Amino acid sequence: MTQKVPLLLAVATLIPIGALSWLGIRIVQQDRDVERQRRREALEVASGRLTLEIERKLQEIEDQLGKGGGIALAAVSDEEAPASLFEDAEAAEFQRRDLKAAAGAYRGLAKSPKPPVRAAALVRLGRVLRQLGDPAGALQAYTGLEQLGSVTVGGQPGGLVGSQGRCRILEEARDVEGLRTEAVKLAQALDSSRWPLDRAMFDVYREMVQGWGALPPSRDAVARVDAAIELRRAWNGGQLAPRGRRILHEADGAVLAIWSGGPNNPTAWLPAVDEFAASLRSQWVAQQLAVSLYGSDGQRIFGEARPGGVSITPAETRLPFIVSVASRAPERRGSRVVLVSGLALAFLAILAAGYGLYRATTREILLARRQSDFVSAVSHEFRTPLTSMRHLTDLLVSRSITSEERKTQYYELLAHETERLHRMVESLLSFGRIEVGAYAWHLEPADTTQFVHGLVEEFRRAPEARDRVVSCQIDEGLPPIQVDREALSRAFWNLLENAVKYSPPGSPIGVAARRQGNSVLLVVEDRGAGIPIAERELIFQKFVRGTGVKQAGVRGVGIGLALVKRIVEAHGGSVRLESEPGHGSTFTLVLPCPGF
Repeated sequence: MTQKVPLLLAVATLIPIGALSWLGIRIVQQDRDVERQRRREALEVASGRLTLEIERKLQEIEDQLGKGGGIALAAVSDEEAPASLFEDAEAAEFQRRDLKAAAGAYRGLAKSPKPPVRAAALVRLGRVLRQLGDPAGALQAYTGLEQLGSVTVGGQPGGLVGSQGRCRILEEARDVEGLRTEAVKLAQALDSSRWPLDRAMFDVYREMVQGWGALPPSRDAVARVDAAIELRRAWNGGQLAPRGRRILHEADGAVLAIWSGGPNNPTAWLPAVDEFAASLRSQWVAQQLAVSLYGSDGQRIFGEARPGGVSITPAETRLPFIVSVASRAPERRGSRVVLVSGLALAFLAILAAGYGLYRATTREILLARRQSDFVSAVSHEFRTPLTSMRHLTDLLVSRSITSEERKTQYYELLAHETERLHRMVESLLSFGRIEVGAYAWHLEPADTTQFVHGLVEEFRRAPEARDRVVSCQIDEGLPPIQVDREALSRAFWNLLENAVKYSPPGSPIGVAARRQGNSVLLVVEDRGAGIPIAERELIFQKFVRGTGVKQAGVRGVGIGLALVKRIVEAHGGSVRLESEPGHGSTFTLVLPCPGF
């Protein structure tokens, strides 16, 4: 039955732990589901606000396009000034080589109210002034040409030709800083796609300005140029509505195209998707959101894909892309942590309770077993002297013994067995009273030398010490000790009896008394089998006997050393044990000296 107790306790502990675990998992799952639903609802609200903000931004852009902002989509008139208007001035320039006269004629034509005539005159005037060595005048002429914008001259926009002319003059003047500044302005104008160039013309001019110090175009700039070319081609081909929004996928990136202005003056805004999203980044960063954009074909054009997001399609908005919104905020686990912590504490409490119950139960079982062994041992210890006493008494009562010498011997044996039985009973009673705290201690000063010497002499006369050499070494000048003579004598006698009981017949027993600091040491040494390290603390517990002595069948009840320890501790001292298996043991009673 005792072997089943740990199993029953384990089952009784695991059942509530299993039930609590299942309940905890269910509660945690429900809490996680509620948290996910709450986060999704919050994301839906946040994504709705974000799409409204994007729509407001696009509306502002369309309003600006309606007022003439953005780049022109309609084909630019390729009307140019008639060549006949410049015949006289060109004759002076090329035939007569009269550059001043040619310059005067060109200046006059540059005042024409017709932009094509004015543009053609300014490009010729700049050329002549460069030949006359008048870079300032040439710069002024090209600046005027640049201001004409998209008016065609020589098949190219006048603004582009004017900017190029200014760069040429600064290059000839070796004005490095001025040339770099002008080249950067021209590169920005090219990247803005405001001039209707094809890709080949764009690459030519871009290579030119890079040679003058401008940086290469970004991927976004190239994508905008390609998108502008595509959008102009679609507009001029009649493939676009008067206004609209569209994502254009170019080789160098995605571009958001927004156009408006009606059929007569259409303009467009062509930001790269990354640029447009960056202008709105503060809207979602502040709310700890992660935003990604997708084209209508499902291709991601901005941001990183994150699980657990909310997507809004163009069918739900007027936006030209799909908006996916996810949360960057860490998941709130406060209540879950509290719940898990509570469950963990409950687990620990159940385990601690189960372990405590197991320890208490096993301790009670062990104590009951030891008490049973104790009762059996005491019964045996009592039976032996009682049997001897009864036999001797029967012999004496029957008067069958006539020899006085034999009678005297029997009387001595009766006295010895009676004393042995008395000592055993007194030890048991004293141990019981000490255990419950009912022992009346009578401490009084005692001469250490006389106390130890008297006990040793008395033990030498006892039958147990027959054929034994009991040596006694007592240092001189030992101070007196405060003792309960009866209790300490019983403790010391127990050590002497154990030395005889657990050592080979005829082996010597050593007794010593010496001083160490403020204490007196009473030592009992034997040459017995010794005590294993694992048992050196256990043997001072009640009802505990060493494994070796039980196997050897040595008589004992298991309270001797426990009684010794309690008596010595009641005197304010302690018990030391030194033992080496196979070489014997040494027990030392450490007693304090009063007044030191």
